[in-house]
Amino acid sequence: MFFFSLGANAQIFKGMVMAGANLSQMNGDQTYGYNKVGLNAGAGVMAPLNKNRTFLMSMELLYNNLGAKEKLDPFKYNTSLQYVSIPVMVHYEDRFGGLTFGVGLQYSRLFQFNEDWGLPVPAIQYMDRPIMSTVTDFKKDDYSFVLDFRFRVWERLKLNFRYQYSIVPIRENVHYNNSFDPSHMDYETWKRDFYHNSLTIRVIYVINERSTKELDRNINRNMY
Repeated sequence: MFFFSLGANAQIFKGMVMAGANLSQMNGDQTYGYNKVGLNAGAGVMAPLNKNRTFLMSMELLYNNLGAKEKLDPFKYNTSLQYVSIPVMVHYEDRFGGLTFGVGLQYSRLFQFNEDWGLPVPAIQYMDRPIMSTVTDFKKDDYSFVLDFRFRVWERLKLNFRYQYSIVPIRENVHYNNSFDPSHMDYETWKRDFYHNSLTIRVIYVINERSTKELDRNINRNMY
């Protein structure tokens, strides 16, 4: 559908370049807060799906750095995962207010990661602690649901807010305990799956979008 739309509207597709920051956490790692800061940058294209061009479809190619970080002692978990991501989205654009709302799916391919659990030695009772023999590598493929909101800041420059959450786990069946010896009466264990959960703030420059001065000179203001 995307490439058909581009072919049918080759004279009006919009190119985009974008850069910003991910504020990330991973559900399942027993850390909390969007404490991991990573780069989100790349390029994309957008094409209209209807005659009035209020509905559009976009595809991007991104460098996408996600992960998690725990700031509080004594647990200093710090993980960075580097992806090449391809989000495909459908957008609704308010042509007069300059607001754009989008929803879509994103495929990401992991090409590098670094993980430091930072576990205290000796173990502190009642502190969540992974059983390291159950910790597997992260999956190479991530499939995520994406929500997107953007608005015009000035001319072709837009501010973009995006939310991403993994649809399927990026790591499965990690077992935890509460740092007691297994023979202790208070010993407990449980298991968790890991999911990406991130907020993104970016600026987007639309390469070939008409400026407001050009629109003012155009009698038919629907022509973008």
